[in-house]
Amino acid sequence: MTALALTPNGVKKPMLSNVIEEWFGNDFLRGSNLMLPKTNIIENDDHYLIELSVPGYQKSDFDIQVDRRLITVSHSKEDSTDKESQSYIVRGFTKSSFSKSFSLSSSVDSDKITAACTDGVLSIYVPKKEEAKSKPVRKIKIK
Repeated sequence: MTALALTPNGVKKPMLSNVIEEWFGNDFLRGSNLMLPKTNIIENDDHYLIELSVPGYQKSDFDIQVDRRLITVSHSKEDSTDKESQSYIVRGFTKSSFSKSFSLSSSVDSDKITAACTDGVLSIYVPKKEEAKSKPVRKIKIK
């Protein structure tokens, strides 16, 4: 039997992690430099839309790459303040980074993928190939 503890976000974790956090700090197990944005993936008739919640970031903060059938969104940013001249009580602003990948089906046109970053949402438009687009229902006549 494994002893579990309930964290503030409702996720259960082993009690041993509580001991490790006491010895090494709260960020030891979860990675202090890792931020995974919440994501929506929407399918429309002629495209998919991947949305990442990234408030406070600019379009220049991201790198988006397509390699075969994998699209990867990554971000890495260093805090620019002079660390030596400050006397921090708590330091929450440090280097942040993430990398998130999505598999693409063979039905998408990877050469026509576009992206935009507006109002804290990074939107990636992934068009479908013509043969994969939804077509209206048609009636078949019986001969």
